[in-house]
Amino acid sequence: MRKEARRWIRPVVGLAISLAFVWLLARGIDVEALGRAFSRLSVPLVVLALSFLTAGYAARIVRWWWMLRALEPSLPVRACVWPLLTSVAVNNVMPFRAGDAVRVFGFRKELRSPAVSIFGTLVVERLLDLLVLLGFFFLGLFELPAGAFPHGVTVAATWLAGFCLTALLALILFAPWLGQIVGRFAQNRYFASRNWSEAIAAHGSNLVAALSIIRSPSRLLVLLGLSLITWTFEGAVFAVVARALNASVSLIGPWFSLATGTLATMIPSSPGYVGTFDYFAAQGLAANGATLATSVAFALTVHAVLWVPLTALGLVFLITHGRRFWVREPLPAPAQTEE
Repeated sequence: MRKEARRWIRPVVGLAISLAFVWLLARGIDVEALGRAFSRLSVPLVVLALSFLTAGYAARIVRWWWMLRALEPSLPVRACVWPLLTSVAVNNVMPFRAGDAVRVFGFRKELRSPAVSIFGTLVVERLLDLLVLLGFFFLGLFELPAGAFPHGVTVAATWLAGFCLTALLALILFAPWLGQIVGRFAQNRYFASRNWSEAIAAHGSNLVAALSIIRSPSRLLVLLGLSLITWTFEGAVFAVVARALNASVSLIGPWFSLATGTLATMIPSSPGYVGTFDYFAAQGLAANGATLATSVAFALTVHAVLWVPLTALGLVFLITHGRRFWVREPLPAPAQTEE
């Protein structure tokens, strides 16, 4: 009974957090004003937003492929399409970021890499994403008058930026010693007595190789450039939706909303980031001069544009392909990282 209760604690807490932010979003909203805001929505511009979303995810796929091909040079870019889209779809409907687990463990055969290597690329991917999003956040914050956005959020973003920069520098500077640390750890008497040393050394070396892909200055610059392109296209989705609603905001406003809404998905919540994304995306636009009704309509529209097509595509693939892609046999270690 205790195990069963613990299993339900996190989903229940996540749902409660989502409901709390939904209440904050809806509090004081004028339903008629919200209806008028939605009535101004331009459908052709929403279609344009979907085209920017497509371009953004194409860049995201290429960036992930660029990381994986450093470990497996023969990997074609098309092999990365459905693993990424399916993981996004599962994250949108399942708790505990289950889509990340699907990407790490479910497509090892297609990606020609062991799970720990794929996991390492996800770690690098998230660090790059956070770095770019925080750049948009502070750029947008610089344009706002003092006190226009909650001070606590700014402090949290500052700490997060410090963590990201420290982690990236650590991976770049200390990667040569990570392999030695893993080797010594694997030879620990406790693991050796249980015959775990070989497995720990193999998995550890694969993880270190994946985390070390950013040690090459040229590769790091390419990945940073692709990250900037990815989030610029996704920010264009926000900008076009703001234009579709005739929101009178500054030029940087939609990209600031992109940063606030996306960073808020780190807050534990229900699947699809309901409430957390919407509240902070609306707050980001409102801080740049949009009315409450327009900000809420904007956040809900952007969420639908981001959620519906990606979730539909990923789930259709998951349903039609069933369990075919799950791999049970071990895979050979990937090629060494290029310097």
